[in-house]
Amino acid sequence: MPEDPPITPSQIRAGRALANWSQDQLAEAASVSLSTVRDYEKERRGNILAVGGLKAIRQALENQGVDFLRSEGDFGPGVRLRAVIPNVLRWPTKLGRFESLLFPVEWRGQEVEVFVPHEVLNDLGRYRKSQSEGEYVRLFERYRTAMLTAAATAIDAGRVGKDKRVHLTLDDFPRKT
Repeated sequence: MPEDPPITPSQIRAGRALANWSQDQLAEAASVSLSTVRDYEKERRGNILAVGGLKAIRQALENQGVDFLRSEGDFGPGVRLRAVIPNVLRWPTKLGRFESLLFPVEWRGQEVEVFVPHEVLNDLGRYRKSQSEGEYVRLFERYRTAMLTAAATAIDAGRVGKDKRVHLTLDDFPRKT
């Protein structure tokens, strides 16, 4: 089995950005101190292969889907994100028509708009009556992974309409007990 390539401070910074993590979040996920993350990122550690903490940082980022790429020819080392869920192209900031959330995503090379109707939003939030627009938008932050996972499944199942939209339904989400 080939040895893991060494990772550079810029790869750590880029990987953290792809994971959408702060330095604090990376430190917590890797179970290292914040100063350890800062030191690696600012190139303040000596031989980074010999100093502790780097392996945990790498593992935490890899657990978030970050792949560390080796240098090849004229190209230096880099990072990329494994496609686990669609990439949000623009976060929703308000409700659209019919009090629904509508936001564009990129999934496996195609751009699709995800339509999450009012009924689904109420079910996710366990609301018995309508809420403020801000509350529904906050639901996206809370249930982002669930919505994006449901969208990926629906897109992969060929449910994208001619309008390049996928409409999520209650059946796209596991039932809560």
